[in-house]
Amino acid sequence: MPRRWVVYLIVFCTLLNGAGFLWDIFEPAPLYDEIAHVITPFTLVAITAEIVYRYGGDDEFFDTPRHALVTGSVIGLVGAVGWEIVEILLDYLFPAASIDHALPDTIFDVVLGVIGGAAGAWVADRYLDRLFDRSHASSRLRRVR
Repeated sequence: MPRRWVVYLIVFCTLLNGAGFLWDIFEPAPLYDEIAHVITPFTLVAITAEIVYRYGGDDEFFDTPRHALVTGSVIGLVGAVGWEIVEILLDYLFPAASIDHALPDTIFDVVLGVIGGAAGAWVADRYLDRLFDRSHASSRLRRVR
């Protein structure tokens, strides 16, 4: 993704999650929690792709579409599980806050994180393929026009 899109995603993700915490609208607002759990890992994967590009990596994480999806899914999984652990800790530290960490909600949030990470990886792979002028099938091949 172009740098400005990564910045827009970071700002949007920060505002989305910040507003959710500030006004406690994750659960009451329809689909708010679900959107946040997809956008956040999408943003994490976009940041990873931008780092790969900016630091001149040869893109071993997003070299083929399958590898990109696995990478994005793992980033989404790790981020979602980490966040669910933070939610549980926050609930124990601040019992007055109504943080939902029931098992079905936690599992669904983790699944949404994996979906968001995979979607971010698909977009990042396409972007890096265009940027490096390479084939969608393999990063070792040039793009055929």
